[in-house]
Amino acid sequence: MGETVGTIEEIWRYPVCSIGGERLDKASVTVNGIHGDRTHLLVDLDTGEVASPEKTPRWRPALILSSWHNGSEVLVSSSTWEKMAIGPDLDAALSDFMGFRCGIRPIGAAPGTDISRTSSLKPRYEIAPLHLLTVKSVSDLASLLPESVIDRQRFRPNLVLATGSSEDGWLARNWASGTVGGTITEKTKRCGMTMVAQPDLPEDPDILRTIVRQRARCIGVYSGVTDEGTLSVGDTFSLL
Repeated sequence: MGETVGTIEEIWRYPVCSIGGERLDKASVTVNGIHGDRTHLLVDLDTGEVASPEKTPRWRPALILSSWHNGSEVLVSSSTWEKMAIGPDLDAALSDFMGFRCGIRPIGAAPGTDISRTSSLKPRYEIAPLHLLTVKSVSDLASLLPESVIDRQRFRPNLVLATGSSEDGWLARNWASGTVGGTITEKTKRCGMTMVAQPDLPEDPDILRTIVRQRARCIGVYSGVTDEGTLSVGDTFSLL
C-alpha cells in the first residue's frame, strides 16, 4: 500500500545541459530519465570545454538560452532567434551570442575540436536520472529570503511536486506516480547555478548562502527509476 503525499504540478525536460528547458504536460520515463532530457551539451569548439555557468563567468549567458526536443531533434532559442536546429547555422549563432566559438553536441559524440578529435563528450552529471523538488521546500526557502526571487527554475527540477511536506525525509523510499516507479537515492547538493541570473531572475548570492547555512547545502532529491512508464501533470505521487 502506498501513501499519497501529493501530485505532480510540473514536468520539465532540459535537452541541453546548462540551458533552459521546456515544460511538459506528460513525459515518457525510462531508467535513464525523461526521454530527451540532458542528451546534449554546449561545447567550446576550440578546446572541447563543456559549458559550466555555475563555475565560469564566460558561460553564464548560456542560462538565457532555451532548448526543446520536438521528438526527432533538439532546438535552441535565444532573445534574437527561435527554435534553431543543431547544425552549422546554430553554431554560428551561438558563437556570436556567446562571444567565442561554440556549439551544441550530443553526449557521446566527438567535440569536433582540432585538439580532441578522438575523445567523446561525457555527461556533466551521472548522479541519478531524475531530480525531484517539492513546492513546500521552495516556499520554505522563500520564507527565509523575503527579499529574494525564489523560483523553482533556479533549481532545474524534472518533477515539481505539490505536497504538504518537503522531500527531506524521503531518502531510500520507493515511490510511484502514473505508471512510473522509482527510489529516492540522495539529497540534491546545490551549486552556484542557484544564484546566477536567468530570464526574469536576478543574480542573488544570498540564495546559495542560505541553502548552505539553513539546509546543509541541499534542496530537492535525486531518484533512480525502477519501473519505466509515463507521467502526467496531475498524477498522484505516492511513497510506498
